[in-house]
Amino acid sequence: MNYKRTVAPTADPITLDEAKAHCSIAGTADHDDYVSQLIGRATATIEKILGRQIMPATWTLSLDCFPDEILLGHPPVSLVSSIYYTDTAGVSTLLAPSQYQADLSTSDGPARIKPAYGLTWPSTQSDKYGAVVVTFTAGYATQAAVPLALKHAVAFLVGHWFRSREPILSGTIVATIPSGLDMLLSLEDWGGYA
Repeated sequence: MNYKRTVAPTADPITLDEAKAHCSIAGTADHDDYVSQLIGRATATIEKILGRQIMPATWTLSLDCFPDEILLGHPPVSLVSSIYYTDTAGVSTLLAPSQYQADLSTSDGPARIKPAYGLTWPSTQSDKYGAVVVTFTAGYATQAAVPLALKHAVAFLVGHWFRSREPILSGTIVATIPSGLDMLLSLEDWGGYA
């Protein structure tokens, strides 16, 4: 399986003002560019740790053949845009949406795709890598839909990185700062907290 993000998100899970408030930066735009960069890095880090997509982005999944059931990572998945496959004659063919069914209802695990009732997957060219390409949209629809635990985790990392710009602090007691992040990211229902 080979995932590739083809269209990046156009928004962050928290606003610049929310991040600045968390960092206790008031009344100045001196750090805006830096804090904006930290929001992007914190979001990417949390997405990598969790294997999730926070804000909407377009992904492709390449497979060498059709499995019994296609599992789409980077939840939550909101839309399957297309499934293309290379048929036995070597022709790239769009699979009609009526040929498959998708279960996108899970936000905790992978979305699932299998053939429509009574159908099977078409045959693919057996000697071709990436004979099946699924394009899908993943991520929470809006900032408001992002669970508060994920927003807090992004703000937490931004604040930590803003205050601790070097990997080692001298003259202080050594402590594991990211343990609070671990607790935030361990929430399983992803309804977050109110």
